[in-house]
Amino acid sequence: MTICAIMRIRSVPAKCSEIKAIGEKIMKQHRKCKAILSTALAGSLLFSALTMTPMQTADAASACTVNTNKTYQLIKGFGGINLPEWQAINLPQGKSADMTAKQVQKAFGNGDDELGLSILRIYISDDSNSWKTAVPTAKAAQELGATVFASPWYPPASIRKNGPGGNTGKYALDSSQFGNYAKHLNSYIKYMEGEGIDLYSVSVQNEPDYAKDWTYWSTNDLVSFIANYGKQVTEGTNAKLMSPESFQYRKEFYNGILNNAKAFENCDLFGTHFYGTSRNDMDFPALENCGKDIWMTEVYVPDSSINGDAYPASLDQAVNIHNGMVVGNMNAYVVWFIRRSYGPMKEDDNISKRGYCLAQYSKWIRPGDIRIDATEQPNSNILVSAYKHSPTQVTVVAVNNGNSDVSQEFNISGRSITNVDRYRTSANENIAKTKGMEYSGSGFYAQLPAKSVSTFVVTMESDGIEVPQDPNGPREPLQPDENGVYFHDTFETGTDDWNGRGGASVQPSAAQASDGSKSLLVQDRTKAWNGAEKTLDYTTFKAGDTFSFGAKVFCGEAEADQELMLSLQYKNAAGDTEYAHIASADAVSGQFVTLQNTDFKLPEGASNMILYIETNAGTQDLYLDDVFVGVAGTDFFHDEPLVFTPGDVNNDGKVNAVDLTLAKRFLAAGQYPDRIAKSAADADQNGTADAADTELIRDFILGKIRSFSAA
Repeated sequence: MTICAIMRIRSVPAKCSEIKAIGEKIMKQHRKCKAILSTALAGSLLFSALTMTPMQTADAASACTVNTNKTYQLIKGFGGINLPEWQAINLPQGKSADMTAKQVQKAFGNGDDELGLSILRIYISDDSNSWKTAVPTAKAAQELGATVFASPWYPPASIRKNGPGGNTGKYALDSSQFGNYAKHLNSYIKYMEGEGIDLYSVSVQNEPDYAKDWTYWSTNDLVSFIANYGKQVTEGTNAKLMSPESFQYRKEFYNGILNNAKAFENCDLFGTHFYGTSRNDMDFPALENCGKDIWMTEVYVPDSSINGDAYPASLDQAVNIHNGMVVGNMNAYVVWFIRRSYGPMKEDDNISKRGYCLAQYSKWIRPGDIRIDATEQPNSNILVSAYKHSPTQVTVVAVNNGNSDVSQEFNISGRSITNVDRYRTSANENIAKTKGMEYSGSGFYAQLPAKSVSTFVVTMESDGIEVPQDPNGPREPLQPDENGVYFHDTFETGTDDWNGRGGASVQPSAAQASDGSKSLLVQDRTKAWNGAEKTLDYTTFKAGDTFSFGAKVFCGEAEADQELMLSLQYKNAAGDTEYAHIASADAVSGQFVTLQNTDFKLPEGASNMILYIETNAGTQDLYLDDVFVGVAGTDFFHDEPLVFTPGDVNNDGKVNAVDLTLAKRFLAAGQYPDRIAKSAADADQNGTADAADTELIRDFILGKIRSFSAA
């Protein structure tokens, strides 16, 4: 077993029934190997530092140039894990396994002597009865603005099987149970959402490539699971699916996903750990250029045998973050335990030296910032990265990993500096503040003490160039406009996110239009339910809420008794697919028919809601136009003049027994399918459709009267 592998055993978060035995085994291994490991790891780290391959070379006196408008990855934040189940058997007597309110504030607050973390990782227990354990800290961290994501170590006991042991797994999951595993993860997300925790993502598996004490997956099985069941994991939730989190950023898992179109489509972001990952191995161009986030989701640096206050060993934390951000283009960096003797927060609730090195990044590089270009190694042992916060502010972090002080020049290319503040951690400093440093034009000089990390917050005159919006960021709910409309699809410039349903296809067409010049042609229908559909935004349209829906549908040659319907497909609370009709009206040949329901309540427990157009019979082409969704009670078509004939309730051009039957039926039901039917049923046009109107329609059909008299 390699040194790295031995050390990794010390961070096994097993389930409660197994954790005591694992902990005792770990401590025995630790006592036996501590002296060997400390010496070997120290030598390994020194060798790594001395042989580090630079991204670029620089003269000894080179300036560091920052280009504020050459951008790289967007930053999601920095964080750590809270895992009370594992903490419970490793804590001193009397200590709380879960984080206290004070500790949560210290970790996720960003005031004086707080870490400024913005990401919390939590554990997906294989036992659903234990899911509540993660809730208090997750909820408290989220209230402080943290993003929460979760990782599983094991499938439920009822569906897993014993593995062959060793790194090929204590447990394994047969492919016949993939569907049940997807349901397990989906249920966890929905449980957490029910507790008020908006999970950003869940991963498929923690360290499937180092599974001595948890669950092994082959690359083929992982790719198959993501391709065939990935959507089921997040279905009906706001969460994203994260890839499995490799122990050492081993590339086979990620290449497998990249090379499978369906798996890649279903995988929203990638996660990895950095145990034993060299600087060079952090670079993975294929993944960095795939258009999806990469998160470093677990590591402790330098290792768990070294106290978190050891210095300069703790500076390795800053070096590792730098390499992950600059070489690996990581969007997020998450350490192992937040509160631990070797973590960023010690058991006495104070920040460790390792924590201060992390805070040099986490406090001033905030979610939504973007990494920008900077001379990475302007001098020997100097590592520099830079981040844009706004058109007027950038953050520069400089690590001096050498044994000599360096006077370093920084130049913010083409910009006019207005202020520079510095925060520094060294052997004798913890985020020491120096306000209002000297500067001139676009540049400034700073002393970088040996074995230190400095953060410079630089304000400048604005260049008017904003930080790009995050395409993978949380989706904001739609807001109604001044007329109460959430969206109005007119199809003048495209399909407005409508797609064919069943065998149907859709495309904009100028052949017919209710308003404007185009509508959406719905063709190739082979069944009546084939039509056009649009997925409703899950952050806006929530189960149990009431909205107004409206649309216009044109039918060239209507069939007898043919109805046009605006309908809803959704998943109920049990996960079964159900359907509801929102509005319907009789099809009329050669006319646009209005479908509207101003007060439709979305079914309780509904998720995955899809709005669609269908008919009860016939497969002819349809034209869809003027689709509205708005706040409850909004009448989208109230200003339009109605074209109807009094008494012609079904609007077929004749007043006959069918109209009389419909008038009586609608009157008894107390509702009408649309405004035309209701207006036509009001035969005397006095503003009310009532029994007197049905008598007038009867008399007209019998020939007793030749016209309807207005009141």
